[in-house]
Amino acid sequence: MNQKILGCILGAAAGDAMGAATETKSSRQIREIFGARVKEFRTPPPDVPARGRDAGQVTDAFSIPYILTKHLLKENGKASRELGERALMEWGSTEYFEPFAGMTTRNVVNRLNRIDKMDMWSYIGHLGNKLYKGHYYALSSNGAASKAYPEGLLSNGNIERAIEETVEITMSSHDDPYSISGACAVAAAVSEAIKKETSVYEIVKAAHYGSVRGEELARSRKDIWTYPGPSVTKRIEMAVQIALHCGSKSDITEELAERIGCGAAVAETVPAAIGIFIANQGDTMESIYDAVNIGDETCAAACIVGAVAGAYNGAGSITEGYLDILEEKNSMLLRQQAEEIEKLWKEKLEE
Repeated sequence: MNQKILGCILGAAAGDAMGAATETKSSRQIREIFGARVKEFRTPPPDVPARGRDAGQVTDAFSIPYILTKHLLKENGKASRELGERALMEWGSTEYFEPFAGMTTRNVVNRLNRIDKMDMWSYIGHLGNKLYKGHYYALSSNGAASKAYPEGLLSNGNIERAIEETVEITMSSHDDPYSISGACAVAAAVSEAIKKETSVYEIVKAAHYGSVRGEELARSRKDIWTYPGPSVTKRIEMAVQIALHCGSKSDITEELAERIGCGAAVAETVPAAIGIFIANQGDTMESIYDAVNIGDETCAAACIVGAVAGAYNGAGSITEGYLDILEEKNSMLLRQQAEEIEKLWKEKLEE
């Protein structure tokens, strides 16, 4: 089995599941609640979105791309907006939807489920709601980026393909330039990370390029929504500078949290994850730990950095036993999915 493919999937799942216990809390609150930094699967406290779930269970951050990957594999890796919508509709019928669906994804799933019954006035109401909430922090959320690693994986190192297909998938839920920019940054980073020979520098460079190219492609479309907001690309550049010049790892994480943030906005979560990846020189578990303890949107940040670092270092870089725990706790076939992706890689090479 290709250990880089499995490492990407396992890293994403591990990051999400570990971050489930700390999501919405500040770094100070995390230390107060758990007595120290969280560096293992912990039972979520009663005032976080994952309350009532077991240690080691994932949230929307991993369950959406897991289901999306299944749909992509059924179509031999061919991405489309319609495929993304089908995956979201399936996810909307699972146990994850009610506790974890963010505003953007929840609205999309609800609309898709009643689209055939939507009369003219309902559609006008939907359109007005979108215009009213057409604000950066309302719509350009990190859900687009969390589900972007599958396109990077399936690209088998073809960064341009990863970016182009990520645009199509992202349009199913986050049809704005900022969300697409952030998603393409993640997909491009994973596409570079799965190469046999690469480096932290090349992966970060790919993420930056993905953010630029993704926004360019988005703005060239006629079916895109645009509104004011901070640039994902500029925020990635800021995160790079923080990671390179702000001293110790703890200082870097604190600066990322305070100057960029790690909230739901895609221009916070993605740059923060990139900064954490650099600060840890690409180390998988250390990157996940920092993302889990930075506070706020820890599930998404840890899922993203876990996918990138896991693809870079392989499954062997992730704590022994986590694969079995995650498969059992979530009734997910991570090994099988990795094998199916590897099989598709080989079939594409033979064409």
